[in-house]
Amino acid sequence: MNSKNLNHKLTGSGALLNENGALREAGWANSLVYDYSRSMVKANKSRLKEWDYYHVIDSEGKYAVSFTFADNGYMGLISVSLLSLDENDPWEHTESIITPFPMGKFKLPENSSKGNVRYKDKRIDLKFLVKEGKRRIVCEFKDFWNGKPLFCDIVMKQPEMDTMVIATPWDQKHAFYYNQKINC
Repeated sequence: MNSKNLNHKLTGSGALLNENGALREAGWANSLVYDYSRSMVKANKSRLKEWDYYHVIDSEGKYAVSFTFADNGYMGLISVSLLSLDENDPWEHTESIITPFPMGKFKLPENSSKGNVRYKDKRIDLKFLVKEGKRRIVCEFKDFWNGKPLFCDIVMKQPEMDTMVIATPWDQKHAFYYNQKINC
């Protein structure tokens, strides 16, 4: 596909992928116009990569925290980063839990407007909760930094608004990138 196709606004509906597992249409939209279904992907499960990620910045723009659920088929990643955005004292600390071969066990939702995600082990309990008009992140991370835990319960309001959705094919057969970004 050429770059002209990628600048195309998606206006269709129905399945994101055709019966061969390829993108039906490449381009962008300001909402989820197509339905993603994991079962229609024709790649080996170990090559399927699905993510759910949040980046939250305080109202003064001095601190941020990021949360990641990544199911990369062969490797799972649960990660939390704490950042100081202060230009006089910038710093960052990240802790990650890596799991072998989750291959869908995280049960990431196929649609970002619904479905909750949770991972819990002896060190971390991380939840992404989605309800109508709200998103909530609850995290308890033991021994996060210098022997101290990280606790948070963040509620974000999600107003009715446009989002940024892109569907991009790759050169490899059945390979594509599909993403939605939401500002809360």
